[in-house]
Amino acid sequence: MTLIKPFRLKVIKIGRDCNFELSWGKGERISTQLNYPKSLETSYTNWQQAYLNCYENLRGKVVKKGKIKAPPQDWLGKLREAEADFLSKFHSWLRNEKLYEIRETITNATRNKLNSDSDWIDILLTCDSPELTRLPWEAWEINTKLSTPGSRNIRLARVPQNIRNSTVSPVKRKARVLAILGDEKGLNFEDDKEALHGFSKLAEVEFIGWQPGKDIALLKQEIVEKIGESKGWDILFFAGHSNETPLTGGDLK
Repeated sequence: MTLIKPFRLKVIKIGRDCNFELSWGKGERISTQLNYPKSLETSYTNWQQAYLNCYENLRGKVVKKGKIKAPPQDWLGKLREAEADFLSKFHSWLRNEKLYEIRETITNATRNKLNSDSDWIDILLTCDSPELTRLPWEAWEINTKLSTPGSRNIRLARVPQNIRNSTVSPVKRKARVLAILGDEKGLNFEDDKEALHGFSKLAEVEFIGWQPGKDIALLKQEIVEKIGESKGWDILFFAGHSNETPLTGGDLK
C-alpha cells in the first residue's frame, strides 16, 4: 500500500462565514471563504429532532390506563426524510463554486499519483466549532467524477485543533480495544462487531454493554471498572445513542 503525504484542511467559522484552507506538500496552500447557510443549520436541527422523536418512540413508553392513544406515526420514515434533506443541503453547500479549486486539487492528486486501488489520498480535517464538527464530513462527495481513477481512494480523518505533544511511543504488543455497546434499539451493531473482530491479529478487543434486563446502575459501574483496568486501553470504541448538548456536543446515556 502506498501512502501519499496527506492534505490538511482547516475549516474555521467566523460569524456566518467559513474559511476553508487546504495545505499540502512544501508549503502549498489554497484558501477561500464560504457562507454558512441558515438552511443547513435548520436542516440539521430538524434531523436531530426527528432522530430524538424516532428513538424515544422506538424505545416505547407505558401508556397510563384510560389514556387515548394518538394515531400511530411513521417515526422512522420521518427520520429518513429529515436525514435525506440534511445530506442534500450539506452536499449542495460543499458543491459551491468557491470550493472548486480545493476539490479539483484533491481530485487531481487521485488522478496523477494513484497507482492502484490500494493507494490512498488522506485528508486531515480540523474544525474549530461544534457547528462544524458535527457535520458528516466523511460523506463529502469531493470527487464527483465517477470515471476518474481513484475516486474511491479518498479518506478523511479528523484531528484536534490543538495538539500538545505529537510524540508517539511505539507499541510492542497488540493494541487493546474496549468496545462499549449501548442501547441498540433502531440500530444494528452486527457490522460494527464484525469489523472489530477483523482486527484480531492486531488488537485484543473486549466488548461490554447493554443487555435486555440489565440493571443500568450496575452496568455503569462495570464500565467504570473496565475502563480503569491497570493494563489500560489504546482505543475506546462506542456505538449507541446519545443526546447532544450545547456545551459538550454529546451526552451519553
